[in-house]
Amino acid sequence: MKVLMYGAEIAKVFFGDLLAILDEKGVGYDLVEPNGPEALAENSKDHEAIITFFPLDEKLVNALAPSVKGIVVTSIGFDTIDVAAANQRGILVCNIPDYCTEEVALHTVTLILAGLRNLCQYDRYVRAGKWDNRGMVLGRPRHRLSTLTMGFMGFGRIGQKVAGMMTGFGVKIIAYDPYVPDTVFASMNVERAGAPDEVYEKSDILSVCMLLNDETYHLINRDSIAKMKDGVIIVNTARGALFDLESVTEGLQSGKIGAAGIDVWENEPVAADHPILKDDNATLSTHCAYFSIESGEDLRRKTLLTAVNVCNGEVPYNCVNKKALGLV
Repeated sequence: MKVLMYGAEIAKVFFGDLLAILDEKGVGYDLVEPNGPEALAENSKDHEAIITFFPLDEKLVNALAPSVKGIVVTSIGFDTIDVAAANQRGILVCNIPDYCTEEVALHTVTLILAGLRNLCQYDRYVRAGKWDNRGMVLGRPRHRLSTLTMGFMGFGRIGQKVAGMMTGFGVKIIAYDPYVPDTVFASMNVERAGAPDEVYEKSDILSVCMLLNDETYHLINRDSIAKMKDGVIIVNTARGALFDLESVTEGLQSGKIGAAGIDVWENEPVAADHPILKDDNATLSTHCAYFSIESGEDLRRKTLLTAVNVCNGEVPYNCVNKKALGLV
């Protein structure tokens, strides 16, 4: 049994000593750099799993040797893999959906609170040597957190974790997610929205917690923003392209959006001259919500163990296309 690491230099640094896990499980491995379909076809021979640090489009998926049973990505998102092509080949596609739930949830709440309390604006004010009586009313109007309603577009692991944290502040929660059972909403005392517009219309704070696909691309755009409450706080710690950044920037400039917290970007890094960088009501970070010492360890271990599961002929819990392959 063997695993192919697609991105040799990254894999060496990323996994380091943890590669010993494969040795302990009796699984060999090879490390290669990306070099086109023909090279991948040759390199993947006699390997049951591939751990990839690079996108695999239709040509690359179809180039994989017949021995390959599964593809493992080192992230929650798997939009870099042509899953349809994998389905056609009967190849499992596995992500690591739960390695940083706590970290991303906490970062989401941090962005919300910073926007609500104008924290970054106050920080800049003090650093600029300013201190006067107007400091107490600096920036956008602020409301008591316990009087607000928070909405979720998507209510999976991270959304539920954020909701649990925000409920502790006395915030009312509403969420839209057609894939989550009613029992989850009921157990958390969360109002279930029947349609996205219901979330937009009711939310003082909105967090987008969805995977990126054709249906969710630029979910937050001029049309959806127009349906939101005036002064809404919006946050994205999921996938950058869920936000149409130009529409969000316009919303901030007009005041329709009261504050925005953004950790993920459609184009990374964001352009140094983008106008959102000058907006006092935008709290921004560098796609770092996932990180902690513990989450990094979890990601590396779970990636390797998922590859071991694939090599053993098992269907891992984190296989994203098991339904399409008729495995559930």
